[in-house]
Amino acid sequence: MKAITNQNTCEGIPEEEILERLPEKSLFRFKSVSKQWKFMIESNYLANKRFARLPNPKLIVLRHETSTDESSRNVLLETISKDHHDHNKIFNCSYESQTNSDSEFYVDHHFGRIMGHCDGLICLYHFGYIFIINPAIGVLRTLSPEFLRNCKLPITVGFGRDNLTRTYKVVLMYYFRLDYETLLKTEVFNLKSGERKCICCPIPYSELNVAIASIFANGSLFWLTLRKLAALDLHTENFRYVLLPSWYTKYSKNVNLWCLKDRLCLSDVLQYPNVDVWSLQQEDPSVKWEKILSINILSMDCLDSNFWKLGLEACSLEPIGEKPYMGHLEQVPEDHFSTVLYRENLDSSV
Repeated sequence: MKAITNQNTCEGIPEEEILERLPEKSLFRFKSVSKQWKFMIESNYLANKRFARLPNPKLIVLRHETSTDESSRNVLLETISKDHHDHNKIFNCSYESQTNSDSEFYVDHHFGRIMGHCDGLICLYHFGYIFIINPAIGVLRTLSPEFLRNCKLPITVGFGRDNLTRTYKVVLMYYFRLDYETLLKTEVFNLKSGERKCICCPIPYSELNVAIASIFANGSLFWLTLRKLAALDLHTENFRYVLLPSWYTKYSKNVNLWCLKDRLCLSDVLQYPNVDVWSLQQEDPSVKWEKILSINILSMDCLDSNFWKLGLEACSLEPIGEKPYMGHLEQVPEDHFSTVLYRENLDSSV
C-alpha cells in the first residue's frame, strides 16, 4: 500500500479508485485504519472524485411515530438516491415525550421537522430536541430541552456556517410579549466555542412565515416574510432585508425557498407543470434576481434530483389536470419540513 507523499493531494494512490466507489458507512469505518487514510477520506480530492461519479444529491426523508400510549416518540431518517434507488435507514432515536407548558403558542407541526442543512449536515428539531446529524456517519451533536433553557420552546430553528471562521451555528427564535405587542427574540449558538448570544431581530412576529424553513446560502440564513426576505449574516450576526423579485407579492402562495450551488433560489410551484427558478445574483449595489431555469415537473423519475423538492411541493397542491408521476418517490411525505437534499460529508467535526 502506498503512503501519501504530498499532503495536498491523493494522486498516485491506487486505493482511491476503490474508496470513491464505496458506500459512506464503509468509508467512515476505514478512517480508523491510519491517519493517512483519514486524511485521504476527508480530503476535497476524494470528495470531488465521488461527486463526479455520483453527481446527484440524495433525498433525506423524516418519519416519526408516537407510541400507542403517547409516552415516547420514535424518529427515523432515511435516504433515497436517484442513482441507485436505495432506501437506507440512517438514524433512529427513541425518547420520552416532553410536555410544553406554553399551550397558547404550541403548534404540533413545529416539531418533527428538518429545520436546516449545510455541508452535508442536517439540523433536526423534534419535540424540544435539536439534533445535528451527518447522514453519512450518524449523530454529531444533541441539544436537549435543558439546553433550550427558556420557558418557551423556539418557534423556529435555523442552521448554517460562518463562511469566514468555518464554524457552524444554530439560530433559535422565540416570541415574547412587550405590552400588547408580540415580538421576536433571536439567539445564536456557536457549536464550536459554545458561545450563546442574544441578538436584535427586526422581523415582526406577525410577518414571519414559520411554514417555510430558513435556508442557508452563501454565508447567510434567509427567512421569507410577507413582503421581503430577512437575512442573517452568520459571521457578523447582523440582520438585513433583501428585496424579493418584482413578481412576488404578499399574496403569492406556495413559494419555495431553496439553495442551488450555494445560491439562494425562489420558485412559485403554482406555475405547475413548468416552474421557473429565480436566483439571487447580487445584493450590492442593488438587489438582482435572475431567472436561470424553467423546470418541467410532470415526471419525478425524469426530474434531476436537484429539483425533487420542487416536484414534491407541486405534488402536494394536487393540481387540476394531469397529475405529476411520482414514480419511486410515491411514499415520500408531502410536508415541506420532512425532506431535504444533501451531499455526503465524511468529516466528523462540528
